[in-house]
Amino acid sequence: MSSTPSTPSTPSTPRARVWITAGLLSLALCGCSSLTGGTGGGTGGDNGGSSTSSSAADGPEVPATSLDLERVCTDGLGYSGMPAYDRTKKTVHPAMLMNNPGDTWSQFEPPAGDFPKDWILGYSDKPADAELVVCVERTKASPTGKKCDMESDDGKPFTVSTYNTSYRLKVVEARTGEELYKHTGEAKSDECPMYIFSSKGEDKDKYYNEVRPKDYRKRVQPFIAP
Repeated sequence: MSSTPSTPSTPSTPRARVWITAGLLSLALCGCSSLTGGTGGGTGGDNGGSSTSSSAADGPEVPATSLDLERVCTDGLGYSGMPAYDRTKKTVHPAMLMNNPGDTWSQFEPPAGDFPKDWILGYSDKPADAELVVCVERTKASPTGKKCDMESDDGKPFTVSTYNTSYRLKVVEARTGEELYKHTGEAKSDECPMYIFSSKGEDKDKYYNEVRPKDYRKRVQPFIAP
């Protein structure tokens, strides 16, 4: 994956759109709003392999991959084998961040520095170690009417239509599926993106303004680091 877009040919032209392959982190960045998700239904890490969990015969149920945590976000169904959450303990309670920018849930690992160390588990960590699941879901997209002239990494010009979005944020106890916190909000911007990370299969002609980690750090802090 290339993290440095090509330099635009003229000062007025935004930087190039950069593609990453499906199955990797999908992240859109723009001049004033770096995003949690991609420009569409991108996928994040799956901690290796298909989505399965241990059976009752094997002991307490735990998620085998981050994809298994979808049910925690959508149905409030936890995993009995995951660590117990006790908010009275003044320590870091690690969370898995799940993102749904359209119709698919996937793990999202924020860039370094977006959250304090150890708050959010990464792609190389075990989902079964999470005490909490932070669920960020796009619920609505509305066209802004703004169009942005862009240039791909091979020098071909194209136009992007921008969209404002509504989102739902939840903090859920991983073991019990209990919803501890819920917030709804909007992500709006009237600026064109400087460059975009996207994933294969997405509509390259649409750009969605998404909620940023800095927009909800303080909202999840009382649960992750009380």
